[in-house]
Amino acid sequence: MSPLGSIAASVPAIVAGLLVYFQILRPYARVRESLKRLAERDFGSAPLPSTAGVFKGPIRDIRKISELLQQLDRQISDEGFSLRAILSGMVEGVLIADGSQRVRLVNDALIKLLDLKESPLNRPVIEVFRKHDLQNALEAALVEGSPQEIEIAMEIPSPNGGYELKHLDVSVTGLTPQPQARPIAALVVFHDVTAIRNLEARQRELLANVSHEFRTPLSIINGYVETLMDGALADPEMAQRSLKAMHKNSRRLALLIDDLLTMSRLEERARLLEFRQVNLRELLGHVLEHLEPTITDRAAKIVVDWPDDAAHAEADGRRMEQVYSNLLGNALRYGEVEHLTVRISARRHENDICIAFADNGPGIPLGDQAHIFERFYRVYKDRSRDAGGTGLGLSIVKNIVEAHGGRVSVESTPGSGSIFRVCLPLNQGTALSSPT
Repeated sequence: MSPLGSIAASVPAIVAGLLVYFQILRPYARVRESLKRLAERDFGSAPLPSTAGVFKGPIRDIRKISELLQQLDRQISDEGFSLRAILSGMVEGVLIADGSQRVRLVNDALIKLLDLKESPLNRPVIEVFRKHDLQNALEAALVEGSPQEIEIAMEIPSPNGGYELKHLDVSVTGLTPQPQARPIAALVVFHDVTAIRNLEARQRELLANVSHEFRTPLSIINGYVETLMDGALADPEMAQRSLKAMHKNSRRLALLIDDLLTMSRLEERARLLEFRQVNLRELLGHVLEHLEPTITDRAAKIVVDWPDDAAHAEADGRRMEQVYSNLLGNALRYGEVEHLTVRISARRHENDICIAFADNGPGIPLGDQAHIFERFYRVYKDRSRDAGGTGLGLSIVKNIVEAHGGRVSVESTPGSGSIFRVCLPLNQGTALSSPT
């Protein structure tokens, strides 16, 4: 066969080969590449040929699948962003657990609330929290589908060292793919109610203390009233003694009521204080004048060291007189030494004025110093009541000083006296935001 004849005979084979390549092999390779990319979660534009040959139908379907997957991916991304934004903006801690009670999602608030050092993701809930009440509530929500409400208490590391007890209200709700279906996961929401529980505990303690404080003088008054009614009025000496005891305890009740009213007003700083420029040294002079009979009876010596540059500050004069009176009154009342001396000194430190009340009394036991500013706390309970104290004086001092944006502290060595320090801002614009 001639060369021309051979070429002519091979043309159909070449044409057939090209048709097979462009109509079958090439589109097949592109379709396979597109499917591979889709399998690898790459939902971008598929590398499909414009001329699809025998794969025209499948290529059209692949394009639609690619477009739908892109839309679904954008929707999931948007919803995921919204979910993260919602969870990150929540104050409550949020956790999602799957059907096997493993943690699948937590928000930052929960990690911060519980001070979780390790990631709780993919760990069993019981392993993370070690609370069987929570595990039981989670199981009930997953199996029965009924919402659960429980309260748990957990010891959380404190920023100041040690541990603090946190009280948490926990809501557990099953998550179902459709109504009436069995939950496949559970949403757990943690509400920190520690402040509420602490407030409730303080209120119960306050009520118990107030009841106790009122009961003692009322019982004494009632006893002497019964004594007088039983005929003691005919005995002038007994009648006089009864009336004195009743008067003393009625005054104690009046002081207690006044202090309780003061404590109630201290709850709101804006209504409590009337700020203006006052001379703190002159206010002390008024208090010393008022306490002069007590100072004389105690044969006490008062030494004042108060320079001019520490005299003026923006404060509530009436309340500061109350601070001075309570601190000096305590020193005079409990300074059981032969030659009692109280030294009052003031110094200016930048934007603060610090006032120290130092006495040479018996001092405060070390174990009591951390509680000295608590309501109704007494170092020497029997002696305090006999001296007419209500147990609220130092608590009132602390609340007044902190309402000014200041701070109060105590230093004492048993047997060597005590020093109470009160630091106040010169101006309310520079008041301490978090008194310590």
